[in-house]
Amino acid sequence: MGYPEEETGRIFEPSDFPTLSVLYPEETEFFRSIAQPLDLAANETVLSDGEQPQFLYMLHFGLLDVLKRYSNKTFKVGSITPGEVFGEASILYDAPVGADVQTVGACSLFRLPCRQVREVLDKNELFRRSLAQSAERRLAATAISINPVFSRLPQPVRGIMLYNAQFISINTGESLFREGSKDVRFMFLVLGGKADISIKHPTDPSRHIVVARISTGDEVGEISIITGKAHSATVTATTPMRLMLINNEAVRTWCRHYSDFSYSLYACAQNKLQDDQEILREFMSEDDARSRTIGILPPLKNLED
Repeated sequence: MGYPEEETGRIFEPSDFPTLSVLYPEETEFFRSIAQPLDLAANETVLSDGEQPQFLYMLHFGLLDVLKRYSNKTFKVGSITPGEVFGEASILYDAPVGADVQTVGACSLFRLPCRQVREVLDKNELFRRSLAQSAERRLAATAISINPVFSRLPQPVRGIMLYNAQFISINTGESLFREGSKDVRFMFLVLGGKADISIKHPTDPSRHIVVARISTGDEVGEISIITGKAHSATVTATTPMRLMLINNEAVRTWCRHYSDFSYSLYACAQNKLQDDQEILREFMSEDDARSRTIGILPPLKNLED
């Protein structure tokens, strides 16, 4: 339940929120004049996965849980503490909310209407960059937490991943990599967007067969890291995408040190190639389908050596 400012006695002060520290004085005053206080009880939903947001939120007091549904399960992927801004990714990318945000106990927040926030973003590149950095780290932390492979890594290692993270964007219709490409320096974690994974038709190279689709939280590119061979498929964005790059050498190091991670990575690649084999059996002999898919996997021990 929300209360007007005069009833709560709270005054919004942008300097309490580090992400807003790059605002110019007139922008600070503008946000102060339009901020809406919001008081919530325990176990209330602030944002719902999939909704189109109307506000940028700042937590003044209390604790919030960030919950994400993935593969029919709900994961707690993070917490929001006082001084943090949230809802920024949806405003920056004009996209639906990517997770549920719920109160743990009684909380007090402020919120700023999206339209006015975008007006300031259009004029202040430092503010846009500040929000973008916050959004990317949060999206990456969520994707790592729900991914069945990277969630196997110890928390300190995941923290290092986020600290060293690199990000890229591709537009609808662009390819992340193509079948036969030998550039296998990275695998990728999808932070937002969707893509088709396709392979060349065995008898008509001008055609492609879509063998899988990926979206937020999915990994791609790990098969080439495991096999040491060129990419076996083409990944084409069907919506704008934001991705996290993960260095090949880092992945191999984690495989040598964390057996749960290496097993999960190998099992993930194995399952994908088995699915590809089933699809290719419609177009070629079983032996040929196997040699192009599951047959390219080396023994698991090679990954851990």
